[in-house]
Amino acid sequence: MLTVPEEFLLLTLKDEEGGFVDIPLEYQRAGFVGAAIMELALEGRLDNDLSRVWVVNKAPTGNPALDPVLARLSAPDFDSSADNLINQLIELGDTVREQSLKRLCDKKILVETEGRLLWFLKTRRYPAVDGKEMREVKLRLLEVLLRDGLPDPRDCCLMSLAETCGIIRQIVPQSELKLARERIAKFSKMELIGQNVNHYIEIFERAMALATPAHM
Repeated sequence: MLTVPEEFLLLTLKDEEGGFVDIPLEYQRAGFVGAAIMELALEGRLDNDLSRVWVVNKAPTGNPALDPVLARLSAPDFDSSADNLINQLIELGDTVREQSLKRLCDKKILVETEGRLLWFLKTRRYPAVDGKEMREVKLRLLEVLLRDGLPDPRDCCLMSLAETCGIIRQIVPQSELKLARERIAKFSKMELIGQNVNHYIEIFERAMALATPAHM
C-alpha cells in the first residue's frame, strides 16, 4: 500500500510524462507535511484532542519520508498545540516530498529523468512507468467525489489535501467542482471507521489557515 504522501505526490503529477502541477511552494511544503502527519496518525503513531497532537509511539517507521516528521514531533521542545503544527514542521515538507519521490522510483512507479529548460537549465522529470497507480488514485477519488462511492480514511485525507492545497481542479472537471466540494464538506463531518481521521483533517486545515504570513 502506498502512503498518504506518496499518493498525494501522484495527485500532483500533471501527466504521465512527469510534469507537476503548479502549487505555491509553501502550500506544497505544508501539504506534504500534512500528508506525513496523516500517515503517522493512520499508523497509530499519534493521538490528539481538539487542541493538541502528541506522539504515542516514537519508534522509527523505517520510512525516510515519515521519520524526520516523527522525530520532530517527538522532540522535548516541540509545541504540541494543533494550531502551530504547520509552522513548526513546514521546513520538512521538501524532505517528505523528495523521499516520497525516491520511494516511488524505488518501487518502479516513477522513473527519474533529466532534461533541460531554456537549453541550459537542468530540470528533472518523473514520468510514470505505466501510469497505473497514478490513474488508480485519481479514479478512486473521482468515484467518491462524483458518484456514490464511500471514502476510506485515506481517501478523506487525500481529498482534504487536494482541496486545501488547490489541486482539486486538476482532478475534477470544472463542471463538477461544486458537487465535489459539497461531498468533501459532507465527508469532513463524518465519523469514519477506523482512525478518527476527521480530527486530523480539521487540525491540518485550521493550522494551514493560521500559518504565519512569513511562511504562507
